[in-house]
Amino acid sequence: MSTSADIVESMLFRSGASFDQLDPTTWVLELENGARSRVVVKVEDPIVLFSMPLDLADQAEGKGERLYRTLLELNADFLHSAYAIEGERVVLSGALQTEHLDPNEFQGIIDDLTMSLDAHLQKLSDWTSSNKPGVEA
Repeated sequence: MSTSADIVESMLFRSGASFDQLDPTTWVLELENGARSRVVVKVEDPIVLFSMPLDLADQAEGKGERLYRTLLELNADFLHSAYAIEGERVVLSGALQTEHLDPNEFQGIIDDLTMSLDAHLQKLSDWTSSNKPGVEA
């Protein structure tokens, strides 16, 4: 019987994206979207987590409230994903249940994350730490 990690790994191969395995249940995808995004995929049964940590500047410069409002407004574009704050980082993340995991849903959430981030980068440019907006692993 295949484990959830085996199923996710087979879906990663099917996706055609290049990826590295960090541990038995965690992979980092290198995508060819506009931001050259990295998506961390982690199996934590009963879910698969997808996350894209954003490379945004420190919010202590007095722009924090405006950043939070912008992130909340951008969250309206998502059905199964959202921007969140983890410690000092902004993360774009989503999740799927591992039970009955479907390849189309799996690819769909990756596409949703990357296309939405590409569309949102201009609105997030005030908080990028360099002239080149993007994401970090």
